[in-house]
Amino acid sequence: MLRLIAGATLLLVAAVPNLHAQTPGASPVKMNGKVADAVTGKPVEYASVVLLRQADSSMVTGMYTTPAGTFTFNSVVPGIYVLRVTFMGYEKLEKAVKVAPGKPAFAGTLRLQTAGKVLNAVEIKAEKPAFSMQIDRQVFDAGSMINAEGGTGTDILKNIPSVDVDIDDNVTLRGKSVTIYVDGKPSPFGDAKTALQMIPAESIDRIEVINNPSAKFEAQGGGGIINIVLKKDKAIGYNVMFNAGVATRGQVNGSANASLRMRRFNFFGNYNARYESIGGSGYSYRQNLVPDSSHTTFFSQDSRNTNRNGNNGGRFGFDYFLDDHNTFTIAQGINHNFSRNEDDIFLNYLDEQKQTLRNGERHNTGRNDGYNNNTSLNYKRTFKKQNQELTAYVSYSGNRAASNSDYRTQYQKPGQSALPNPNLQDNTGKNGNRFWNLQSDYTMPLGKKGKLEAGVKSTLRHISNDYTAMLYDWELQDFRKSNQLSNQYDYEEDIHAGYLNFANAIGNLGYQIGVRAEQSYLKGYSFTRDTTVDNRFFNLFPSVFLKYNLPKNQNQSLVFNYSTRIDRPNFDQLLPYINNSDPQNIRTGNPELQPALSHKFEASYSVYYPRSNNYFSTSTYFAQTNDNIDRISTLDTVTGVTTTRPMNLATQQNIGGNVSYSLNIYKWWKINANLNLEYNRLSSVTLNNENFSYGLNANTQFRLPSRISIELSGHYRSPRIQPQGTFRAMNGIDFGIRKEVLKNRALVVALNISDLLNTQQFSSHYETPVFIQDYERKRATRFIRINIRYRFGKMDPNLFKKKKQQQQEEEEKPQEEEEKPKERGRL
Repeated sequence: MLRLIAGATLLLVAAVPNLHAQTPGASPVKMNGKVADAVTGKPVEYASVVLLRQADSSMVTGMYTTPAGTFTFNSVVPGIYVLRVTFMGYEKLEKAVKVAPGKPAFAGTLRLQTAGKVLNAVEIKAEKPAFSMQIDRQVFDAGSMINAEGGTGTDILKNIPSVDVDIDDNVTLRGKSVTIYVDGKPSPFGDAKTALQMIPAESIDRIEVINNPSAKFEAQGGGGIINIVLKKDKAIGYNVMFNAGVATRGQVNGSANASLRMRRFNFFGNYNARYESIGGSGYSYRQNLVPDSSHTTFFSQDSRNTNRNGNNGGRFGFDYFLDDHNTFTIAQGINHNFSRNEDDIFLNYLDEQKQTLRNGERHNTGRNDGYNNNTSLNYKRTFKKQNQELTAYVSYSGNRAASNSDYRTQYQKPGQSALPNPNLQDNTGKNGNRFWNLQSDYTMPLGKKGKLEAGVKSTLRHISNDYTAMLYDWELQDFRKSNQLSNQYDYEEDIHAGYLNFANAIGNLGYQIGVRAEQSYLKGYSFTRDTTVDNRFFNLFPSVFLKYNLPKNQNQSLVFNYSTRIDRPNFDQLLPYINNSDPQNIRTGNPELQPALSHKFEASYSVYYPRSNNYFSTSTYFAQTNDNIDRISTLDTVTGVTTTRPMNLATQQNIGGNVSYSLNIYKWWKINANLNLEYNRLSSVTLNNENFSYGLNANTQFRLPSRISIELSGHYRSPRIQPQGTFRAMNGIDFGIRKEVLKNRALVVALNISDLLNTQQFSSHYETPVFIQDYERKRATRFIRINIRYRFGKMDPNLFKKKKQQQQEEEEKPQEEEEKPKERGRL
């Protein structure tokens, strides 16, 4: 695998000198325009606008339209060009334009006619970049990721550079916690892991990675924000998509998505279901440098487990376009998820001569059922003044879950039968979560280039947890409640925020400065232990963004940004629980945790080559987190049991560099590669650890005849530090092939092989003054998945209209006369 990745990287490096030779000439002028629906007059967001040379039809540059439907090309050499505009559901539009020297060019409003034919007849994938860089984020096209076909949001993120997804599907960004957004709003479906597993990969349009979010975004998450943008058709007509897949790991999945757009209403809905059965194993080996009371010096543990889990649910709602400036959206989501698991743990206790003292066998069973509902109301108001906008958003989520588990532990000594009276434990749990999110944002243009943003937000969360552990008393022949293991706990988290952002430009230098204020209230009470958590935090989070376009070539830019972030301890970390599902490795919470503050700096350089559609970027960054929250393990030298709990451990510093290439070798062959180098350091009075690490992601795609596409991707991450040791290296290779069928590409069949060489596993090394431990975990990661997707629909502005409605629309059309689009040709 390393040879494959190294070869791809060398190929990219070798291509860089040639790429620079493609930079266009000087004497540029600016060109702008707007794209709108020909019937409604409303702007068309995210339409593809490509500028072609009229002489040879070669591409000069391209971009997507803004939410206001506008586009701007900052560096266009005078001459005659053709503008090509495409967007799914509309007819392709081409217009000849002349750019005169010395003055800006205005292309006018380009009005798209809705296509009265089956969807996908206009194919624009070739013009949609797989990766692009904006002033504050990296944007990745989810539709280009063949290996994620039939998967979930988690499978999409596994293909994103700098994003780590561990063996339990927990997501981090550059090793730090991350906040998941869906369509620019915090996910309504609980934690990041649950939210990602509930989103089918086919419903995702693009992924936005925001390492240093501006003051507009909430400050939670030291790693930053990952925004998942879902697909949504807004053209008049209907659109239906069915998706189904099976995998060798016992997975089946299916989903249905539909939308219906009439003149003032856009109805949308989806349903998805997924089930999988995954086996796994684990092994740990520990040396106690201080033997316990039973003289155990070495201890090994071998485990086997089977997890069966699934979910099903959906979301439905509608947009109501009151007029050209006011839009209401109402949506309702429901979901049910469940899990069933069985674990067998084999324990072996050895003396200093590695002779067995005793053996143990632990059998655990567990089940969990959860239900979630989410209701949201969104309001959007635009104004006659371009880029002026007011939005308001309210959502409520209710979650409840019930769990039950049983533990049975049997010990025996060498040469003897099992000891009588095994340890029996029966557990029940109930959890509830109520979450309100209220938000309003206002954007106002100032002058020719300026913009002022302001907003307020409140999140109100209430969580209840009632866990009861019953231990079997062999003398009484009955179960009795354990007050030490049981816990009833209530937790409230209220966060109120406001922000201001100001953006403008001086020549080629664009800047954005902002500040966010957040007042946090964290309250918790344990009825079982009569303990209270009552924390209040007020924090200011400034942010600065600078972007400089080089005067002689505005396809090159320099970006600098600074922001501050916070990691507040979450409910699971603060909860004073004791998890003894593994009898030799206990996990607990810590009600005394305090928030961790991070300062983050990043500077980057990027260049886009319009002739070849290649892209290169490099960046360097620095982050320092004070009172960093991480888990630490301690050994009880009497019982030989380790206890792991989260703590404010140390100051963490990360200094790194990142290089990304997107190279189109031929029209049918492209390569993307990303290399990240990082120096990590943890330091405190009692703890010091540091290392140099690197990560490499690479993928190559081939577009073959007969509408066949192939993708091969690989990743490698070197060892990385943790407070008491290191996480060992991880690597894997994925393969995917996709075939588009039928004349209009409505049917797509994909086959994926995940973890082709079966190398992906989690392992770590701990080293402390009282014990040394190596730990490995492996679950089924190599599997074959077949997925089928079928889509049909019709986009026609006259599909649902009557004669009176047509007359009314004619009266509502703008009165000004605009230049009609011309067919391609010379002026």
